Amino acid sequence: MIFKTVLVASTALAIYVGTPVKADKVYNQVGAAELTNKAQIILWDKVSEWKVPSTNLKDLVCLAENIYFEARAESMSGKAAVANVTRNRVNDKRWPKTYCKVVQQGPVRESWKTRATISTTDAIYYPIKHRCQFSWYCDGNKDKIWANMEKTGKTIQGNAKAWGDSLTVAAWTLGYGDFMAIRDNTEGAVFYYNHNLVTPSWKASKHYIKTIGNHTFLR
Repeated sequence: MIFKTVLVASTALAIYVGTPVKADKVYNQVGAAELTNKAQIILWDKVSEWKVPSTNLKDLVCLAENIYFEARAESMSGKAAVANVTRNRVNDKRWPKTYCKVVQQGPVRESWKTRATISTTDAIYYPIKHRCQFSWYCDGNKDKIWANMEKTGKTIQGNAKAWGDSLTVAAWTLGYGDFMAIRDNTEGAVFYYNHNLVTPSWKASKHYIKTIGNHTFLR
């Protein structure tokens, strides 16, 4: 089963499980987003800085993508809040047990390209539009982290910083670097919504905890 699997290559050097290697030799991304060259370099700088091992790379990328697409305009506290909700779900038996599965959770449909094949191992699945736990993953838009302009290579400063911050918060959440900085500022929340954009009907059945930035947090 393949969920928006993307293969990304980079010429950046990474310290990967203690050994400097070319990034394109080790990075088979299972997250949703395509990364521009600058975004790839930022990723590998963070992997090197925090010495993230290969066993946690997928979790790091999936969590960082969720933070970026859900809260890239938020403060570090707002980004940490999204990370904490994601982590709280991983630790809650009602949700899947890995970050990638939590972030990508939702009903899927098989691609018409493989629907006629007999072998299930060749099947390709895509999330059903607007049915995912985190809306960015199946909103119908192409998921790409634009840290630089493709034609000129010029860095898009706001996006580059937001991606770097998202990776830092994700690394903290997974226990690397200043992991104490990622204490649960949501007080156990497993739900949230952007109160400036929507008023979901399901909020009536949840317990309000607090508001952080543009998001209301509940459990």
